[in-house]
Amino acid sequence: MGCRRTSSRLNRVGSALAVVLALSGLAALAAPAAVSPFDQLRATPSRVEGSPEPAGERIVRIILKGNVRIPAHRILGQMHLREGSLYTPPAVDEDLKRIYGLGEFDNVIIRPEKGPAGLVLVVEVKERQVLARVEFVGNRQFSAKDLEAAAGLKAGSPLDPQKIFAGARSIERKYRDAGYYFVHVVLDEEAVAKDRAARYTITEGPRVRISKIAFSGNASIPTSELEKQTESRAYVPVLAAGTFDENQLNLDLAAIRNYYIGQGFLDVRVDRRPEFSDDKTRVKIQVLIEEGPRYRVRSLALQGVKRFAPAYLEKLMELAPGVPYTADRVRHDLDVIRGEYGEIGYIDTVPRPETQFTRERGMVDVVVKVDEGSAVRIGEIRVEGNRLTQDKVVRRDLGVFPEEPVNTKLVDKARRRLEGTGLFRPGSVQITTIPTQDPDVVDLLVRVEEAETTNLILGAGISSNSGVVGNLSFVQRNFDLTAWPKSAQDFWRGEAFRGAGQLFQIVLEPGTELQRYRVDFQDPHVADSDYSLSTSLFYFTRARDSYDEKRAGGTVGVGKDLGHNLQAFVNLRLEAIDIANIDAAAPMDVFDVKGSSLLTSVEVGLVKDTTDSLLFPTEGYRLSASVEQAGALGGNYTFTKVIVDGRRYWTITQDVLDRRSVLAVRGRIGDILGDAPIFERFYAGGQGSLRGFRYRGVGPRSGDTELGGHFMALASAEYSFPIFEKTLTGVFFVDSGTVEKKISLSTWRIAAGFGIRFTVPFFGPIPFALDFGFPLVKEAGDQTEVFSFSIGTSF
Repeated sequence: MGCRRTSSRLNRVGSALAVVLALSGLAALAAPAAVSPFDQLRATPSRVEGSPEPAGERIVRIILKGNVRIPAHRILGQMHLREGSLYTPPAVDEDLKRIYGLGEFDNVIIRPEKGPAGLVLVVEVKERQVLARVEFVGNRQFSAKDLEAAAGLKAGSPLDPQKIFAGARSIERKYRDAGYYFVHVVLDEEAVAKDRAARYTITEGPRVRISKIAFSGNASIPTSELEKQTESRAYVPVLAAGTFDENQLNLDLAAIRNYYIGQGFLDVRVDRRPEFSDDKTRVKIQVLIEEGPRYRVRSLALQGVKRFAPAYLEKLMELAPGVPYTADRVRHDLDVIRGEYGEIGYIDTVPRPETQFTRERGMVDVVVKVDEGSAVRIGEIRVEGNRLTQDKVVRRDLGVFPEEPVNTKLVDKARRRLEGTGLFRPGSVQITTIPTQDPDVVDLLVRVEEAETTNLILGAGISSNSGVVGNLSFVQRNFDLTAWPKSAQDFWRGEAFRGAGQLFQIVLEPGTELQRYRVDFQDPHVADSDYSLSTSLFYFTRARDSYDEKRAGGTVGVGKDLGHNLQAFVNLRLEAIDIANIDAAAPMDVFDVKGSSLLTSVEVGLVKDTTDSLLFPTEGYRLSASVEQAGALGGNYTFTKVIVDGRRYWTITQDVLDRRSVLAVRGRIGDILGDAPIFERFYAGGQGSLRGFRYRGVGPRSGDTELGGHFMALASAEYSFPIFEKTLTGVFFVDSGTVEKKISLSTWRIAAGFGIRFTVPFFGPIPFALDFGFPLVKEAGDQTEVFSFSIGTSF
């Protein structure tokens, strides 16, 4: 059977006693002496060695010995060896490690024994002692329960001396996090060895708060800028806890140093000197800074550049001889180099800057080594994640095609354009390259996560403009007119009429002063062609200040993609209008259109759109010009309406989450040739034109009646910036403009304000807009309104 070997060690007294007992014939009465739990750390798992291992024999039975506290199934569940499996020494070693890994045993022995029926595997364990109790002395700030949680200890858990020792440091960490800088925790080791008790004596000391953080030596960077780099703050009742945390202070000093280095102060030294009050409850922290020189670029060189003239890249870079050597400039220049190469298919280009210190103090030579790699072209374009949306809907908005060189700038635009369709969750679109067997070819993998494009909204509201208005609307932004349901389940699961990127909506808005009912359908690519189609049927009634207006009709529009982001369109309109319930004091402009009349028009125009997103543009421009001729298809009115609208977007900053701060400007000019009826003239005020003024609150009027104008000019600027994740954005804006009876800029209004944009996942990616506008320049009779609300964007 071989000699049994155990890892339990007898101390010297126990060993001597065992020898004496053996010599006197009483060895059977001997017992091993108690072992300190700290000595037990040196115990190691073992298996019996000696006689030849019965490798390859089948195990007929497994016997477990020595377990009292730990159930058998928990031990046997760690083993790969089972009754019926073949015995092998490597399998035994693996099972030893797994059982010992439970952390419940001081020793584990696995030995094979020959039995009448075959090989028996004996698993003998020695359970680790358990912790009898956890005690705290001197704790007033925290309860015993809180300290137990901090130490990770509780009565009944395995007695782990290392963990008990570490518990003292964990308790000190908890106190210091709360500002008890002078705390001291002592572990009673004798209580652990004799009584299996973890007893901690705590000297809490006073709670220390930061009274002031002072900076000295920062001649080049203002204190306010350095404070932005730190988390530690001086105590201010209610506003700032002022906790003195030495670890956090060390992190703050490192952040300050890194900021200085990023600004070109490569030799900067940052230290601190705490000054405690007499009672140790307050500390003033002196941050000591030795800036050293601000390093400047003495020379700049590009190495490895073959595809471009080095002088061309140097003109695009911010680093140049004489300028400060800063981290922002380095990052900008590396992005520029990668962008220029990526635009011609060199997606693996790696620029590496090297800084070489010179003998001239404060001067460095910068060498940017460029590993150009090789140009690659697009092979296959794969689309994943579009469970309902058709592949062609994704592909047509990409703007990149197989066999073209990979253009990283166009790929990034394609990603933002797909997100801007509103069909996919914001931030979910990913376009990555996949190597192929051909080193000159990569596949593009487009991963999308579909957004909820179906919205059913039921609500009601009240406003000074429209009175009480109800709303019941159904909107499907990913509609497919041809995808009829094959079963009732398809319809109720929302899998019918979806996937082609069409728009279908029904809006029902009954109200006391305003009623609006409409059905809209849009197809951006009819039968996968370059033609688009939009149709609308509507019924509208509105109680104006001095008359009631009722309109019913429809529109049909056809667009043609001319290439290069240019589209031409033709819109046809047919409306029946009824003006009734006219006040006796109403102006003649209202009486001129009293009763029922018919309006038809044909509108033609061009749209040039280079923006990167339909819903959230961050760069590019959108320019449209149209001429609408009323009376072209008959009717009671003849006039011509000309409108030119332009919008431009610039990304000012971009963070690591791809959130962008964007500056947008917009201009809109309209002129009417001929005599247009009052309900077709230009009006301004409210969202989309002049925030800070009421809807139709700007322009010619007679008493309480807005007359509108034949000329309109609007100019606005808006700066948007991220606030929280990608769901909340802030804006500052300036709106200006006028509405006149004829071409004139004699009465110009200006308003400024701020607002927020937020999205609600239930309603999809369409943003809600809340704005607060304040008129700065206005005319007598203008109607103002501070708060305005809309769904969608006005820019």
